[in-house]
Amino acid sequence: MSGINVSVRDIKSILLQYHKERGYQLPDSFPIVSSDPTVMFVNATITPFKHFYSSDPEMQRYNYAFVQRCFRLGGASELDLVGTNPYYHTFFEMFGSGTFDINHHEAIEYLLELLATLKIEQQRLYYAVPSREKFRSALVANGVSKNHIFTLENNSTFWQEWKFGKLGPVGYGLTAIYSRSLETVNSVDQMASNIDRFIPFLCLIYVAWRETNDDRIIPITNPGFDLGIGIERLAAVLQKCNTYQIDSISPLVAVVNHYLSSVTSSVDEKITRIVADHLRAICMLIDEGVLPSNKKHGYALRKLIRRCLELVWNSAGQVISTEVLIERFCDQLEQCSGQRIPCSAIVNAVEEESQALYKVIQKAKRILEKQPDIHPDVLWDTYGLSSKLVTVIKRKEDTK
Repeated sequence: MSGINVSVRDIKSILLQYHKERGYQLPDSFPIVSSDPTVMFVNATITPFKHFYSSDPEMQRYNYAFVQRCFRLGGASELDLVGTNPYYHTFFEMFGSGTFDINHHEAIEYLLELLATLKIEQQRLYYAVPSREKFRSALVANGVSKNHIFTLENNSTFWQEWKFGKLGPVGYGLTAIYSRSLETVNSVDQMASNIDRFIPFLCLIYVAWRETNDDRIIPITNPGFDLGIGIERLAAVLQKCNTYQIDSISPLVAVVNHYLSSVTSSVDEKITRIVADHLRAICMLIDEGVLPSNKKHGYALRKLIRRCLELVWNSAGQVISTEVLIERFCDQLEQCSGQRIPCSAIVNAVEEESQALYKVIQKAKRILEKQPDIHPDVLWDTYGLSSKLVTVIKRKEDTK
């Protein structure tokens, strides 16, 4: 099992079938909009199952495995990663499992068997483990070379200590990292600084505590192991490419690239990736009933839509309709995902935001005509107008 023949759908099917054969319950993906008051969106597979890791000894638990639709929008720094890190997405899918009543040695046995089922070459796998000894000992006892295990002294790129929301469960765990090369690895820093060679794609976390109202960390009576695998990153490993080139995303990037090529003579690959990422996330949020607004989930969606419009308009050098782009993108997304996409609702939502943003541009344009040297920060603070759109305004006369 290697190369492009392993589709994203195949990968999800293999993961779920593996766990079904072992008696795990297989729930469907939960809504992206989280029912957990501590997080707006589900951004990890443990989120819908946090109650399983409580201090209630009577909690009815079961081993579970599923694929969850996830969304993250942690601020400008995370948005910037979308363009610069070829493995980072605003919307993504995650495979997760919760396994109870096993110890560290058994958890590592389970992990290594799963990786073998996926036919990932063991000599290309490295593990960043917490300073606590149990994960390292379990890896060595299960035949993993000590040269492929690196201890984290503190939370860094690969983490070691995990907290899942305010007052939520707490744990520590390892990160599995795939190397595209068989050259010797000398340190965690080497892996963290070379995103083209190393792909962190899996975390196995021992969840055994929870946070209290007074910020104490106390043990729980029903600890378990939470496994999380990024579907897009796993696909990149198996298909030997980056996540924007996997079979479920590359056709979407192609749609955006073709559209941008029709409105500008010079297409920026970074911009193409960002627009494709944002449109995918926009479609998924609207598919789940989120609409643009100035509050919470709707504001996150509005932010994505406007950023997407800004990038397209700046590429074109003028304000243009994106209806054709949205329709083509939705059609391709349906083919890639195998699910119905509410294209008309998405087109309408983007068009409404386009009209609203255009009105802001017209106001700002009148101000710039009177005060051509006004600082861009003033326009941002007053109207939420980015420097990219200020650039568009200062170019030739806008057309609609």
